[in-house]
Amino acid sequence: MLVPAAMQFGLFIFLARVLGVGQYGLYLALLSWSPLCFELVGWGAGEYLLRRTSQDRAAFAAARGHMRAAFWLSLPLATLAFAGLTLGAVSQTLSIPMVAAIGLAEFAGLRLLVNAEQMFIALGRMGQANWLRSSQVAPRIAGVAISYFAFGGRTFEALALGGSLGMLAGGLAAAWATRAMLPSATRANLLADGTHQGTWFMGTQLVRAGQHNIDRIVLAPLVDPATLGLYGAAQRFIQIGLLPLQSILRLTYPGFFKAGTGGLGATLRFGLAVLPLALAASAVTALAIAGAASWLPLVVGPEFEQSVIYLLYLAPILPLFAINAVLSDTLSGAGYLPLRLVLTTVGVIAQALMFWLLHDGLQIVLASYAGIGLSCALTGGAIMLVRRSEALKTRAMAASA
Repeated sequence: MLVPAAMQFGLFIFLARVLGVGQYGLYLALLSWSPLCFELVGWGAGEYLLRRTSQDRAAFAAARGHMRAAFWLSLPLATLAFAGLTLGAVSQTLSIPMVAAIGLAEFAGLRLLVNAEQMFIALGRMGQANWLRSSQVAPRIAGVAISYFAFGGRTFEALALGGSLGMLAGGLAAAWATRAMLPSATRANLLADGTHQGTWFMGTQLVRAGQHNIDRIVLAPLVDPATLGLYGAAQRFIQIGLLPLQSILRLTYPGFFKAGTGGLGATLRFGLAVLPLALAASAVTALAIAGAASWLPLVVGPEFEQSVIYLLYLAPILPLFAINAVLSDTLSGAGYLPLRLVLTTVGVIAQALMFWLLHDGLQIVLASYAGIGLSCALTGGAIMLVRRSEALKTRAMAASA
């Protein structure tokens, strides 16, 4: 958990110091749509492979073949969506080929890395999966360093392109390495079941990415680059703080599907067993971030002095992300993906509306809490209602027997 966090932190410091507040804000605006459009790549095939393989190990080869076909078919769609949305959101004039190249390299490289990690997790080879996860940021750092030191890249576009090309090189290396380390796949072929379930998985991951990035998406065209840079610097600390939670969720994700064969009750029991660990990790991280907030200007530069206030107010939000993520994975594991998607979408829409209405200074913080708080309440309430419905059906069947 510490290795990727340290790498992310180091890259953030470098970019903030090199670019300054205004250029760093433009860098964030340029990549604001990237996390959402990335979820289109693969169309949920990785999550489908995890589910199928956790329930039937013999299904790995067919699911991997589906993953390969879904990757190639969805990559152009994601790239076009990213280019169109980014050019419409960023006020600064950008080169269309540059934006498209950044999106294509970013999405292809990162998806290949994530696919390799998910295949290792599906087969229970956690050592290799953890190694991939811990080194996932390294290719981006290498690409940014080459762009800056070797080619003299000093603008936000040049550094963004360098990082994306680094991810592409890392993804291609991971794909080549896994060919010899994992069972071979069947020929690339879309599976009807994989496409159907993958759509729900993709939608769920898309909405989850929206939870973590809707602030920058909405704020990019509404506030000046300096304000976005100040807020974005604080938010970068929060995202780094989410890495321990994300590691726990990735490792336990297959367990939700295994428990899901026993219904929502069994899945909820598994989720409640995971929740204390998730809460503990996020709480410790929140305390660490709050304690170190005053050092932010010393680390990234005096221009970011106002980011300290944002960070202090945002740190307590991490446990809310833990609660919401565990409850959402409980619904997914029990087979209620459509319900999860609807509930999370409502939360993201509410959060987007709040950012649109409240984007002046510290009002941004209120919008952050409103969205994730509503998602927690909606998801928890839905689980209670579904669980009660299942219990009533069980009693009715027992009485009729």
